[in-house]
Amino acid sequence: MPSFTKKITSLFKKKKASSLSDSNSYNDFCRLASQDPATFATFRQNVVYNEILEHLSQEQGEEYLKIIQKDGDIYQAISSFQENDQYGSPTTFAYKDIGHFAPTTLRYIKVLSDLKGLFGPLDDMAICEIGVGYGGQCRVINALYTPKTYLLVDLESVLMLSKHYLNHFSCAPRCQTSTSDQLPQQSYDLVISNYAFTELRRPIQDIYLEKLILPAKRGYITYNDINPDDFNSYSLKELLEMIPGAHTIPEDPLTHPNNCIITWG
Repeated sequence: MPSFTKKITSLFKKKKASSLSDSNSYNDFCRLASQDPATFATFRQNVVYNEILEHLSQEQGEEYLKIIQKDGDIYQAISSFQENDQYGSPTTFAYKDIGHFAPTTLRYIKVLSDLKGLFGPLDDMAICEIGVGYGGQCRVINALYTPKTYLLVDLESVLMLSKHYLNHFSCAPRCQTSTSDQLPQQSYDLVISNYAFTELRRPIQDIYLEKLILPAKRGYITYNDINPDDFNSYSLKELLEMIPGAHTIPEDPLTHPNNCIITWG
């Protein structure tokens, strides 16, 4: 029986997927998890979902934790981030001094530490996130700070799941959603994308560049160099030339060769 990865590859040939995560299996599962309580209760350990998200190892979680521990403010608040793992039954591991965490949650906390170090407190910012998973990064940010608004941008089925997840938390009223074809023209204080933007086809990237990234005052994009050639996605060099003031910092820990973080502002 072909692996799920091979199924995604075959889907690319049958339909013009907008991104690496735009497959029928993933879309259908996200939609089901947003509507069916039994599926939502365990969605973070589902094999289809784990092809896209929630597939980090305990050892990778340890690497993120080492970085988090260097940020006293973030580390002091770590129990509040643990609430992320109360929903969806993720696979968690016991980490010294902090208890059980999903490794993906630790990655979200590490990204928050990066954002704090680069841009300072995120209170009262209008934030936009491109590629939102189930809303975990959004919830981690909102656990420590109070953004003015938070726009989540993704496929409709993914947004359905993220809205259902975030409705379990007090930050939900600040959170809005949009697909790429419904984006408002607005200048955000901060645009975030953990891998997702660089895993899009170029025409979709053009929409995000015009409406979100180029007008943004600040940005943090984890660059992932894994797309098929036919996606014709923008290269790192092209993005650095297009985004005013953009430069790179290392991805730490490095999750794939040639990865880095593009930041500006």
